[in-house]
Amino acid sequence: MTSAARDWGRADLQIHTDASDGMDGALTILAAALERGLDTIAITDHDQVRGAHLARELAAQRGDPIDVIVASEVTSRHGHILALWIEEPIPAFKSAAQTVEAIWKQGGAAIIAHPAAVVPFALTVGGIERLTRDLSAERTGDAPPILALETANPIPSARWRRHGVIARNERWQLPATGGSDAHFHEQVGAGLTRYQGRGQRALRAALSAGATTSELQHYPSLREIGASRLLRQQWRGISATPRALIGRRLGRGR
Repeated sequence: MTSAARDWGRADLQIHTDASDGMDGALTILAAALERGLDTIAITDHDQVRGAHLARELAAQRGDPIDVIVASEVTSRHGHILALWIEEPIPAFKSAAQTVEAIWKQGGAAIIAHPAAVVPFALTVGGIERLTRDLSAERTGDAPPILALETANPIPSARWRRHGVIARNERWQLPATGGSDAHFHEQVGAGLTRYQGRGQRALRAALSAGATTSELQHYPSLREIGASRLLRQQWRGISATPRALIGRRLGRGR
């Protein structure tokens, strides 16, 4: 590895834990991220932030050399949107524009997740066109809020659309990100955001400057994950958002 390559950070900006529909706890995820040489991760459980807060607290307690971003994968009416650098959950089932504005109101960054994928729920190309048009006024000026595009997500439905999305982004001009969409620890690091520097402060600066790149890495096969584990995860996935929303309504925290 060249010295220039070592100066570039490695971030996985979409990871799920067992606080939502992931199959592994925060400690296991942290261990996997460290093993794969990541310096920054975002925990993006569906419509809640409990798992992200726990992972950040554990990393700090243990002195792990990794930055944990509190984040969430928010269910908008038009598709999933990642909310980074938030502290409280973002309301679900709003329009895409309302969701992004709610993220920005918390001082966060919004990332369009697995764009144009058929499954899971994603913004279409037309939906992204409308979103960038609707938010064009807010995204002007010297320091506009961050709206980025996940151009490296290794799940099959996103990977198949990747080159078309990258081509469309020549017009949208959104910063590129990568995330593994990991629901198993074996998947952590399969999608990466690369940026100059290390840690979340450098990452945020690179996103603001449009100076990030995205990469796909090895994505574990079904044999590596195991069919029974995958089936259990799919069942958890069906109930992730309802459980999060019901829990908040019953006062069970974030």
